[in-house]
Amino acid sequence: MNQPSSLRWLSIPALVAGLLGAATAATVPYTAAGGTATFEHKVRFINVKGNMTDVTSTVQLDLVDLAATKGTVTVPVVKLKTGIGLRDDHAKSDVALNAAKFPNAVFTLDKLTGGKLVQGQTLSTTATGKLTIKGKTLPITAPVKATLDGNKVNVSTQFKINPKDFEVNYPGSSDSATLNVTFTLVPR
Repeated sequence: MNQPSSLRWLSIPALVAGLLGAATAATVPYTAAGGTATFEHKVRFINVKGNMTDVTSTVQLDLVDLAATKGTVTVPVVKLKTGIGLRDDHAKSDVALNAAKFPNAVFTLDKLTGGKLVQGQTLSTTATGKLTIKGKTLPITAPVKATLDGNKVNVSTQFKINPKDFEVNYPGSSDSATLNVTFTLVPR
């Protein structure tokens, strides 16, 4: 079918705009609840392991351009458990985490390295942002693994911090703690 030349020129920009719009994915709000965080830390030569439940996250996620993703992860340090109640109380005290005043540790994501999530595949990326513990905020970079499973995204990370950098000065505490955080993001 022949179109008048003036209509053909109107159709081309509309087609290009449609194709560009389809190729550009937007960020979508995702949330996570019920995640976990574990830690391993030496205190007076004793290897202390513990966990925190109810980790949450809120992100604006772009599945095809992870670099566009922004968000936060909240770890309730007030729920810290090591298996020994007295040790938990000491860890949550004002000398260490001061959980009464600062009940959460919060990571604010500034950027992820690029890439895109593909159904059923695990992508390794790097998160850069700010970690706030006990009211002190410091920059941090952490490796992240993310797997797209249906409409869910399973996220995990493991990284080390020096608790003393965050003014967590528990007596006899080492200068290294290994943290593991896992959660599942679902679209809101």
